[in-house]
Amino acid sequence: MPSIYDPAFIDALAQRRPTPGGGAAAAMTAAQGCALGAMAARYTTGPRWAACTTEAEALAEHLHSAAQRALALAADDARCYQALRQAHKDPASSPDTLAAAAAACAAVPATTITLCADAAQALAAFTPRCNPHLLADAHAALALLHGAAEAAWHILLCNQPDETMRNQAEADRRRCREASGAIRDVAGNDTEKPSS
Repeated sequence: MPSIYDPAFIDALAQRRPTPGGGAAAAMTAAQGCALGAMAARYTTGPRWAACTTEAEALAEHLHSAAQRALALAADDARCYQALRQAHKDPASSPDTLAAAAAACAAVPATTITLCADAAQALAAFTPRCNPHLLADAHAALALLHGAAEAAWHILLCNQPDETMRNQAEADRRRCREASGAIRDVAGNDTEKPSS
């Protein structure tokens, strides 16, 4: 089992350095939400769950793949921001070069929000059939995806996206919020509350 206690990313995030920053943290959180959702789906497979095994396996693969893409986005965030800093330091950088570098920075959190929304909607649609012993994990996954999307939204705004990118991100943010909100409504009325 790989260690979950590797402090390298957390230590790097805590330093007084420009990268990794909020964009990378949002993407890493999205990766965790996707991976946790994939785990919940995989526990809803086998003979006991024959009626939804195919659906659960497909969802698990989808979410696992999304988690890998989110990890790549975390790396992209650091790379794009470093490129933007270099462009600003280079007196030969043209306005077009600076604009392209800024747009690349904005695209990372915007893509993170879309990824979170897609994953959240897919997981929320599956939860009525999820193994009930894994509902808490599915709900936690939704909460992580919602938090990641909100974090990415704030990072996106500071990158001054164009109107088209902002509008799309706002729509995706809404999709993610609605998906996670539906799960919170269910959680408020299910059997996860401790009995008296």
